[in-house]
Amino acid sequence: MNEKKINCWEYMNCCRGPGKGEAVCPDASTSGFDGMNDGINAGRSCWLIAGTDCKGKIKGTFARQYKSCKQCGFFKQVHARKDRMTMAIKNIDIVAATHTGLVYQTNEDRYLVRQMDDNALLLGVADGLGGNVSSDVAAELAKRKLSALSNLPKGSETEFLETFLKDLDEFIHDQAKAWPDLAYMATTLVCTILRSDRIFWVNAGDSRFYLLRNGRLIQVSQDQTLANTLVEEGRLKPEEADTHYSRKILDQCLGYGMCEPETDTLGVEKGDLLLLSTDGLYKMVDEELILKILSSDQSLSEKISALIESALARGGKDNITIIMALIKDTL
Repeated sequence: MNEKKINCWEYMNCCRGPGKGEAVCPDASTSGFDGMNDGINAGRSCWLIAGTDCKGKIKGTFARQYKSCKQCGFFKQVHARKDRMTMAIKNIDIVAATHTGLVYQTNEDRYLVRQMDDNALLLGVADGLGGNVSSDVAAELAKRKLSALSNLPKGSETEFLETFLKDLDEFIHDQAKAWPDLAYMATTLVCTILRSDRIFWVNAGDSRFYLLRNGRLIQVSQDQTLANTLVEEGRLKPEEADTHYSRKILDQCLGYGMCEPETDTLGVEKGDLLLLSTDGLYKMVDEELILKILSSDQSLSEKISALIESALARGGKDNITIIMALIKDTL
C-alpha cells in the first residue's frame, strides 16, 4: 500500500530545492503547502497547482506557468498509482479499486484502507467536486487527514466522527480561501470504522455506504442532496426525487465551512459485506444489478471488476471508486 514519494526538485532535476543556491523556487519555499507530497518544503505548485517546470533551463526565480496542474509532469508522477489493492486482516478480506471512467481524463476520487493503532479497520471514499483544477485536491486533503486518524475514542465514537468531519470541512475551506487556485474546492466523504462487532460511520455528500446482509442490499448512508432534503420537508414526493433536478445538487459536502454530516453506528454480523462507493458506480449501475453481482459466487476481486465493468458498459460518465470488505468474523 506504500507509495513511493519524490520531491519536485528531485523529479525535475532543477537544482532549485531548499537551500540550493540563490535562485530558490518560489513554490519550494516555507510559504508553500509544506509536506503535501511528504517532502520538506515540498514544491506547492509543482505538485498541487503545477506552477513550474524548470528543467534547469529557467534563470531567476520564476518558471513557466501552466494553465492546469493536469499538464504537469510532476503532478502526473505523484498521482500515478495502482488502481486496485487487496488486503486481509484477521477475519476480514478487503479489496478496493478505482477507475477514471470514459469521460474524464483525470481521477478525482480517493480511497483509503488502513488498520488503526487500536486495530480497528478504517475505510474511506472521497469524491472531489467541481471538475476544475483543484477538484481533486479537496479529496486528497480529506484522505490525508483521515489517514492521520490513529484511534477512535471509546464511548463517544459518533460524536468524535461528526466533530472530525466538521473540523475537516473548516480546514479545506480555509485552504481554499488561502490559495486562489483552490477556490471553491470541495469533496464528499463516506467513512466506516469497524471495531470489534460494531461499525461506526460518517457521511458528507452523496458517496454511499451499502451493507449486504442475508441477501438484502441496504443503503446505510443517505445521499445528502437537495432532493432528499425537499422530500424530508414534504415539498417533494419520494417517487419524484429520482428525476427531479435537485437530485444533482449536494446539500452537504466538505469544503464550504457549513457541513452537517450524518453519523451512526450499527452491529456487524458474520458474513456481512460492506461496500463504499462514489456516485460513479450507483448512477450507472442500478441496485438490482449491484445486488446480483454482490450475491454471486465470485471472489471479491471478481465482484469489484464486474461492478466497474458494468458502470463502464453503461457509459462510465464519472470516476468510479469502490471498497468492499467481507466480514468472515468480527474483530
